[in-house]
Amino acid sequence: MPEDVTTDNFAPQLLMDREDWQVAFEPYEGRPSDALTLGCKLGMLRAYLKAQTIQCRPAIDALDLAMGVLFPFTSFHEASFDLFIKYTEGKLTFDEEQMARGLGVKF
Repeated sequence: MPEDVTTDNFAPQLLMDREDWQVAFEPYEGRPSDALTLGCKLGMLRAYLKAQTIQCRPAIDALDLAMGVLFPFTSFHEASFDLFIKYTEGKLTFDEEQMARGLGVKF
């Protein structure tokens, strides 16, 4: 019997990959303020999931990937990815915020 590629060896893909995130974030190109707002929301969700007793590692990994794809659309792309992550989690110190502003980041 011939193999049916639609049913044989079916393994559902539940989480988004890099290409999916790139397509999803295309509307944010040229809109760094909106991209930063979305980054903050994703960062808060990521921090919440990481704080849970039982962590959903695949969801956290998917959010990490999303943050990496979203990063170039923000004004942080000329500064630092680490500062971007800290900002989205609400952990940026005053000195780090001043440094980011000096690097051209607009909040």
